[in-house]
Amino acid sequence: MMQPLLNTLDHTALLVIDMQNAYCHPQGGMAKGGKNINLMRQSIQPIVELIQLCRRQGIPILLSQQEHWGNADLTRRKHAIPSHLDRQKISIAERGTWDFELLDEIKAVLQPEDNVFVKHRMSCFFDTNLATRLRMLDVTQLIIGGVATNVCVESTIRDAYFRDFDIIVVPECVGGPWPELHANTLKNVEMLFGRLVSLADLYTAFGARVMV
Repeated sequence: MMQPLLNTLDHTALLVIDMQNAYCHPQGGMAKGGKNINLMRQSIQPIVELIQLCRRQGIPILLSQQEHWGNADLTRRKHAIPSHLDRQKISIAERGTWDFELLDEIKAVLQPEDNVFVKHRMSCFFDTNLATRLRMLDVTQLIIGGVATNVCVESTIRDAYFRDFDIIVVPECVGGPWPELHANTLKNVEMLFGRLVSLADLYTAFGARVMV
């Protein structure tokens, strides 16, 4: 089962989606808006381990930051149907705020060579240079973790699949405020878009010792 991972290791990158204060910190906008952030908080330490594991294998690491513009985003203000932010009645990840910043736990394991990029919509591919960066790195396979599972993570997974990337999702490394929708996304991945591979199985595939 693990052999394809080893065969494509030279063409694999890790993509970590939106591990920001807004979504995962108890004082962030999502928590203040009354959302259940337990699954997202549970993903933090596994993602730290995943970053460290991939770094030891020489796998490129890319991280996204969602940036919202609030009322300055005229496209959202023109919506006839309320946007997802308006529906949730939350203000999160506003540009220039602490909410927008990556979690301290994530910052602590970043290195200068890591690729951090900003996005303004759910998918990491929409109006960003992610696809170009991946082509430059000769990447054909993505290991994906981050938040929120059924929103930005699934949007990115679908876009990656449409672009013919092989997709590996690490279940412990994704989370969202709606457990049933989180589970549905994982089922979609397993049925349609890629493969679910646990963190422990990645350690095995890469010949690494499980961290304790």
